[in-house]
Amino acid sequence: MKEVWEIDPKRHEPGFVLHTAGWPMENDTYGGAFLYHMEGNPVSLGFITGLDYANPYLSPFEELQRWKTHRNIRWYLEGDESKGIKPGKRLSYGARAITAGGLLSLPKTIFPGGALVGCDAGYLNVSRIKGSHAAIKTGMLAARAAFDAIHAGRQHDELTAYPEAFEKSWLHAELNKSRNFKTGSRRASCPRPS
Repeated sequence: MKEVWEIDPKRHEPGFVLHTAGWPMENDTYGGAFLYHMEGNPVSLGFITGLDYANPYLSPFEELQRWKTHRNIRWYLEGDESKGIKPGKRLSYGARAITAGGLLSLPKTIFPGGALVGCDAGYLNVSRIKGSHAAIKTGMLAARAAFDAIHAGRQHDELTAYPEAFEKSWLHAELNKSRNFKTGSRRASCPRPS
């Protein structure tokens, strides 16, 4: 779940990034959130809920709403008349599913005449809630392997150079560091705004 808000300029810091893990989820439920301050006064905030939750009454939308009540998140969104701070305004919202398996659950990424790259393959770094850099890097590695294959006169075979290059890349090292990441600590919190 994701929302974009316009907040008061007094509480906006372009480039500020906040990631949280756990709260308000139960210990046995995977979840985390983000708050990104974009250029101007908008912030992008979202809550990720693992779809393997056991509680049939859990609502990912309601978990996002509950997360926004945390004093450190609420501080950005609510106003304070005594300080002349206007309340934030939600501009848009939406939802999507992301593949968050990571290094230990990557499928075979090549097949005759094609390859899987980026989020389609599951290259998301779930501990950092980041995937764009992985999509770009794997796209570059697959493109290099395809270019070399075409240059060698090959076609419709498997680009074995792509997964081999991935295993030697900085991206593999990064994903290897976060391979066992799993939230579930009720002690997780966000830093207090100043």
